Amino acid sequence: MIWILLGVCIAACILATRLFRLKRQFRNITVQLNERTSEKTEKMVTVALIDDDLSKLAAAINRNLELQKKLRIEVRRSDLQLKDSIANLSHDLRTPLTSILGYLQLSQNPECPDEKRKEYLKTVDNKAHALKSMINNLYELSVLDVRETPLKTEKLDLNRLLGDVLAGQYELLHRLGITLNVHLPSHPVWITGDCVACTRIIQNLLNNASRYAKGNVGISLEASGSYAFLSIRNPAPNLKADDIKHLFERFYTADKSRNSSGSGLGLYIVKTLIEKMNGKIADVTLQECLLHMKIKFPLALN
Repeated sequence: MIWILLGVCIAACILATRLFRLKRQFRNITVQLNERTSEKTEKMVTVALIDDDLSKLAAAINRNLELQKKLRIEVRRSDLQLKDSIANLSHDLRTPLTSILGYLQLSQNPECPDEKRKEYLKTVDNKAHALKSMINNLYELSVLDVRETPLKTEKLDLNRLLGDVLAGQYELLHRLGITLNVHLPSHPVWITGDCVACTRIIQNLLNNASRYAKGNVGISLEASGSYAFLSIRNPAPNLKADDIKHLFERFYTADKSRNSSGSGLGLYIVKTLIEKMNGKIADVTLQECLLHMKIKFPLALN
């Protein structure tokens, strides 16, 4: 009987000691978490007691802390990008508006010759159209990002659509001194997508090429496997290799001075629209100052 009581007492002492050490370890974990929360330390939570369940708890806490740290970094990065984007956007909108007001003031001068007045008004018209294009891009961006507008899914001939857009843009490109080298198949290329979105994609790609290209712009369309591939090649003498990975980012422009009329939204809208139609930016390369973009559209199932 005595031995039984003695055994029970020993077991109770061991259990009490175990509970005391566990309680002390929990207090230690609480202290470590409070220090992390108050940003006094970046250390991971550690446990001194050899216990499998306690070690798993500490590991789970550390994974959560690491995730929170990554989220905080991402939020800070996004906040800085937003502030930078707002500053750039303000500059982009103010630049053509300032030019419009300046040239309008010059044209209203009674002593201004008629020839000069016509020249000023033509510049005002060009700047106004550039401003309108930026505002349209911003509106379209708000629709894509906020409303998450679903696109139509229909069968359409990308070959014919591309020809129609090129015909509509031909006069503008010709006026800019750009020669098109077009290679289209002699048969329809049926894809599954949204007609308005596809038109916008082609227009934005052409606008990007016309804004920075000098000379020839090559355009080709081909079907391979389950996709139709639209390729655009244009000279890009001012583009750097480091710009390639950022071209389709929101508000990005290779012109660091932001003196061009672009807002950095055209190619971002292209990427957003093509992905909504289950397509993809297949390839973007820069070789010997020649920019090559390849966009793939899903072919329609027969």
